[in-house]
Amino acid sequence: YPLTTLLCEQCGLFQLREIVSPETLFSDYIYFSSFSDTMLSYSALHSSQLIEQYGLTANSLVVELASNDGYLLQFFKQAGIGVLGIEPAQNIAQVAEAKGIPTLPAFFDRTLADRLLQDGKQADVIIGKNVLAHVPELNDFVEGVRRLLKPHGVAVFEVPYVKDMLDNLEFDTIYHEHQCYFSVTALRRLFAQHGLG
Repeated sequence: YPLTTLLCEQCGLFQLREIVSPETLFSDYIYFSSFSDTMLSYSALHSSQLIEQYGLTANSLVVELASNDGYLLQFFKQAGIGVLGIEPAQNIAQVAEAKGIPTLPAFFDRTLADRLLQDGKQADVIIGKNVLAHVPELNDFVEGVRRLLKPHGVAVFEVPYVKDMLDNLEFDTIYHEHQCYFSVTALRRLFAQHGLG
């Protein structure tokens, strides 16, 4: 596939021109987050911080988008908090389910958010770690986040910072799985469009 980058002069988003279908890239994925001890240590710390900061209890629901093999949600579950993973890679979703982490094998969007709402699910916390870069339909995705969040819920996203990528000449991080590269300006505009910010 061609690999061409563009910068939107209106919203400030650095992005790929050619989009490879998410089904091609992610339906059968080979990366398991729990293989990294560093990732597991960080996830344990991050989950405990979120539990304390937002007073999460057994009545809370934490949803992770692109939840991989349950590497993060397992720590919320161990603390007695309700969890739901959404993971489009069928093979990895099955591994998470086998670990006891409820996981939907699907791509997240506003349609899925509406379906979850109809099923009575609404999130206190939605987490997306390094998932926004993989999303070709950002507005649909973020609108789904807005709909799925409780009125006082919080969304927590981690993304690579495009300024660091450019300053450090990290050209090898530009590849087809990463369709978007974010500045703070682009993120603020994206979330503000959907009443999140």
